[in-house]
Amino acid sequence: MALFGRKKKKKAPIGPPQDPKWVHGEGGRFPKFFDLDPEAAGLFSKSAVFAIWHTGVQPGWVFIGRSDNLAETFFELGEDDEVLAYQNRGSMFVSWCYIRDEFQDGAVAYLTAALKPKVDNPRAKTEDEVEFVPVYPPGMAPKTDENRGANGGA
Repeated sequence: MALFGRKKKKKAPIGPPQDPKWVHGEGGRFPKFFDLDPEAAGLFSKSAVFAIWHTGVQPGWVFIGRSDNLAETFFELGEDDEVLAYQNRGSMFVSWCYIRDEFQDGAVAYLTAALKPKVDNPRAKTEDEVEFVPVYPPGMAPKTDENRGANGGA
């Protein structure tokens, strides 16, 4: 029994992050957020975890989330004043990965805790609410023979 309040449940140690295979655009580059046409990209009714970030003098993660309809969510975020505040700080990019629905909240919680995005996601669950699902952020997975190509090139 804890002296003050409830004793926290011990969580099992989490394993190393997994590569969730973030989606790349043409030429192997991540899509620019404001150039992406979510409907043309076939994202209507697609469920996935996503990340938005910006480059520039002080690059950073802007928003981490999950959606049952990526097209609708991207249209909403494209009009969100907090997200738009980062539009002039460098190019904004987006990527998403298809993770089974039951693991999406855990992946978002892990990425949010690890990356500390600048715009708060009120729908994101915390470590106290869901078990972390460790995944690498976009562009951060270690290079392997599989993602280097058959010739070993980048």
